[in-house]
Amino acid sequence: MHHSNDGPNRAIAVLAGSGDFIYAEWHCLQESLSMKYPAALLALLVSISTSLQSSEEKLASLESLKWKHRVLVVFAEEPSVGPALSNLRKMAAAIEERDMVWFLLASDKLHTNYPGQPGSAFREQLLDRYFTPLPVENMVLLIGKDGGVKSRDSDLDLEATFGLVDQMPMRKAEMLRAGEKPN
Repeated sequence: MHHSNDGPNRAIAVLAGSGDFIYAEWHCLQESLSMKYPAALLALLVSISTSLQSSEEKLASLESLKWKHRVLVVFAEEPSVGPALSNLRKMAAAIEERDMVWFLLASDKLHTNYPGQPGSAFREQLLDRYFTPLPVENMVLLIGKDGGVKSRDSDLDLEATFGLVDQMPMRKAEMLRAGEKPN
């Protein structure tokens, strides 16, 4: 990567890197930006802080998702795992539009669209909290942004789930703010 010595271009070069810059370069950059570009320096510091924080923290429980995301927790056994994953990935845009994060618990694996890294005990915590005793068939839970279980079903019917979510007062308010007409 080419590092130039001119203020904002240098900031972009540092941001484009993987965060492993040398402190001497950082000090030089900080001095030049603080004199000429205080807003750029602030944005750079916030960006680095946020990226370091998000890369270090692991998801320990659903509590940290409360008020930010709706959560779909799917317990599935073979042969349902492949089709469930395919369906969840195919509907990614609609899932994201509704601020949903999903977790699919399959055999001894955890699949998710969560952008961070789940903690080492996260899968077991989900099993203990929502699936004890273990279900004898597939189970799908919809958890609202308030942390409450909104539905339990044995079938992963995303269209029906979206219909249920879209009828929730919080989702209707989100749609209105986005300029969409609630159903």
